[in-house]
Amino acid sequence: NRGRGGGGGGGGKLPRTLELDVDCTDVYGRRDVDSDGRGGAPPGASAAAAKGKDGKDAAGDAGRLPPKRCTVHVATENLSPSQPVSVLSAAVSSRRRIAQDRADAASIAGNLDAARGVPADCRLGALLDLLYPGPAGRDAADDEDLLDVTIAYLRRVHLFSFYNGCALASDVGTVLSYGSPVGVIHLRLRDADGKLDRVAGEDDGTEKEATAKEEGDADGDAEMAAVKAEDDGDGEAGGGTDGSGAAPPATAKDMLVTRLDESVAGALESTSRLASAGPGVVVDASTDAAASEIESAEDRTRRTWLAHHSLDEEGRARCSFSRCRKLFKDTAFLHKHLLKKHSDHLRAEQAKCHDGPMMRAWDGDERRPVPPVLVDCGPRFGLVPSPVVGASDPAAPDPEPDLRREERERAEEAERIRGEREEIERRENEEYQRRREAGAAERRRANFVDPDEMVEEKVELSLEAVVVAPPPKKKRKKKKLL
Repeated sequence: NRGRGGGGGGGGKLPRTLELDVDCTDVYGRRDVDSDGRGGAPPGASAAAAKGKDGKDAAGDAGRLPPKRCTVHVATENLSPSQPVSVLSAAVSSRRRIAQDRADAASIAGNLDAARGVPADCRLGALLDLLYPGPAGRDAADDEDLLDVTIAYLRRVHLFSFYNGCALASDVGTVLSYGSPVGVIHLRLRDADGKLDRVAGEDDGTEKEATAKEEGDADGDAEMAAVKAEDDGDGEAGGGTDGSGAAPPATAKDMLVTRLDESVAGALESTSRLASAGPGVVVDASTDAAASEIESAEDRTRRTWLAHHSLDEEGRARCSFSRCRKLFKDTAFLHKHLLKKHSDHLRAEQAKCHDGPMMRAWDGDERRPVPPVLVDCGPRFGLVPSPVVGASDPAAPDPEPDLRREERERAEEAERIRGEREEIERRENEEYQRRREAGAAERRRANFVDPDEMVEEKVELSLEAVVVAPPPKKKRKKKKLL
């Protein structure tokens, strides 16, 4: 093979792309196309005595295949910059949870090492001892550095992503792809604790302003507060409050933190089960035994199927399918043809090996995936579907007692809600009547006048600077002409 670079500069720098010229000719001289119907073997010499003009034997060249070459382009760039990168939230990046995350990640790594039989000198503990030697060792290292090493170990060794839902990948190609959650590289947010403290300070200031506003509203409506205190039992503190009577503030948990905690708890539980089962167990002992039995049965079926389709009545290697009937030089080529062209028939035969384990799993299932049975629960509930449960004696339980109990609970809940609503309405009406009577009494006191009470009033009359209107002018009578 020979290679040449493309797309890169000179001066000893590795090019971005290597162009490789690869010889793909089969070393056994087999062809891809069975042109003569005798299998994939190269055709023999047409004539043993065929000779060229120069007198050399040409029979050897007749069976030699022409060389087959292809060009392969190999990228030399690092894959890390092309991987998707995600920045964690401030709550997940906080140093307050670094120690707990490191302990959880180390537990998951230990469980996976034990479940997969990793040698003791190649496990996470040996790697950390190698990275942090000395008498102090890991105790003197930073928890964040230890967590980063543990997460990198989980991703590189076990194809496990800690921050992305604790997901596992099946192969390395999935990790390097863009569609897998394991392929995402996570970065912590810088100064996450400072951002959280600033947000908490802003929230505290907002809460204080809201509290002050509520206190001002309470002072402006002191009468309502007194009535409420009387109704609540003279202001006694109820449950869920501190000594001052105010409810303690609830700490809101970040949604991403909640999801991470749930995924880590699930990963710890599943990996601990794998570690307790041992390195030879994939799922559990019974499931692995059933899988091994099925694999053995499939292998026996494959050998039997190939043996029944190998030779015809004359002892030649001919395909036994009626629409094919190809003749081959040897049974090895016939087996290759059968596995390549008629593998669907082999899969159909191998699928029959699953019938026994599937029936045993069906018989041992407590809740079988069958349609529910309709049970007549009387004219009130009608026909109600009931699931079939039970392994040895399957049965469909009667749902009518549960339906009556649920109906009784709903009626009691509705009665309780109705009583609370009526109590609230009664208190509101009493408060309204009390306010109305108090307002009417206040208005009567303000507008009452006693007619028998003699009130002396002094009136001063002043004639100074009084403008007297002139007398009106007399109208002149018109003289009548005679």
